[in-house]
Amino acid sequence: MNDRTLSGSYTGATIARPRTAPLLPALFAAQRTRTPDAPAVIGADGTVVTYAGLGARAALFAARLHALGVRPGDFVGVCLRRGPDLVAGLLGVWLAGGAYVPLDPNHPESRIALVLEDAQAPVALAERSTADKLPTGTRVLLAEDVTGEQPGGAPEFVDEPARPAYVLHTSGSTGRPKGVVVPHEGIANRVRWLAHRHRLGPTDRVLLKTTVGFDAAGLELFSPLVSGAALVLAPDGAERDPATLLAAVADHGVTVLQGVPSVYRRLVDEPGWERTTALRLVFSAGEPLHADLCRRILERAPGVRIWNTYGPTEASVDITEHLWDPDQDTGAVPIGRPIGNMRVVVLDPAGRPVPVGVPGELHAGGIGLALGYLGRPDLTAERFVPDPHTEGQRLYRTGDKVRWRADGVLEYLGRLDQQVKVNGVRIEPGEVEAALAAHPWVRTAVAAAEPDPAGGGHRLAAWVQPRGEAPAPTSCAPSCAAPCPTSWCPPSS
Repeated sequence: MNDRTLSGSYTGATIARPRTAPLLPALFAAQRTRTPDAPAVIGADGTVVTYAGLGARAALFAARLHALGVRPGDFVGVCLRRGPDLVAGLLGVWLAGGAYVPLDPNHPESRIALVLEDAQAPVALAERSTADKLPTGTRVLLAEDVTGEQPGGAPEFVDEPARPAYVLHTSGSTGRPKGVVVPHEGIANRVRWLAHRHRLGPTDRVLLKTTVGFDAAGLELFSPLVSGAALVLAPDGAERDPATLLAAVADHGVTVLQGVPSVYRRLVDEPGWERTTALRLVFSAGEPLHADLCRRILERAPGVRIWNTYGPTEASVDITEHLWDPDQDTGAVPIGRPIGNMRVVVLDPAGRPVPVGVPGELHAGGIGLALGYLGRPDLTAERFVPDPHTEGQRLYRTGDKVRWRADGVLEYLGRLDQQVKVNGVRIEPGEVEAALAAHPWVRTAVAAAEPDPAGGGHRLAAWVQPRGEAPAPTSCAPSCAAPCPTSWCPPSS
């Protein structure tokens, strides 16, 4: 393991990690051997990549990354759009021994540069259409240049449960995103649970619509690939266009769909649900789920099972799940019970377990915990605390207020801090306020989430106090309908 990347990143006694099951690269390799000619990835345009083809492409990426010096424990930036090479590239990073660091091509170049700097990634994987988003001087491997036969000396993946699998940068209260380092054993445990618990198999089609920079994408990406199912790639922008998203579900016979309630609220009003006859599992996460929305989904897709899941990035996507009971007509759907190999504890401010029905802070433990925050030992020590009841183990303080029901099910009650969720995205208002306050025209700024007048969740709003007299607003360009100060926009606006 690369000591540079994790030194000082987490506190507490070292956890003995017994091997319980193969990790995702090994599970994919086994599935490839069993069903080499089965469809593994179905592109938005209908292009089909078999398990054998995906494995060969991933091995080629791994060989090229290894030749560029990527070694176990290194971080590799991945700036690829949604396509078969994104899937092969992520697997290739793992086969080379590295951990992937998603770089969203739709993000500002300043944020991409910040994430790369934070990860100290020696190389980034991109394509010609995204390479210009990377900072000058970045060592880039273009997907278009990864061609031909696999060269000799390709690395062989070695199962190391505690090795980092990926780093996701979440919103930070200081204005600087923080990198969450997730180990292979964490994401493997969550994916294995989903595939086994919900009996994914060769007849299933799982839709990838989540941007890979969000942890939920890990479930969409890898749960089909370890179970013989096919991964269906949604068209670019489908996550923001309900009609396109529903068409992808119907056209490709998607059986498993994951999303946030605010997306589902827009989706249920779309025509065309009668074509989604293959859909059998609907997962909701990221925001509170209410029974009225479940009822509307069930009306449009009779027979589907709707699961409410809960979990932070720091615990490998999800730690609890609950099957909605159609007899529940109103109110929030509970977040349920812990998944396999995870533990949840509800504690008061003094660290004592609370009785049934009494609110407290949810603490998460188990195999899914992240290794910590990249280069942030202070924050890691604050959020990943020693488990007072299990020697040598850690608990992650989620900051979420919950309570136990008498039947052993958890109910979500809200946040204990100022963090908000907008369309399922975790946002620290302080990060937005810091970005606004950095502008020379702004004296102070306040950000908050408020109900969206259009319905379906919340929107992010901000209020600023100007510094002196700001120039009168003008139109940026003929193509820009909204008035705004010209100097705020890039020349291409």
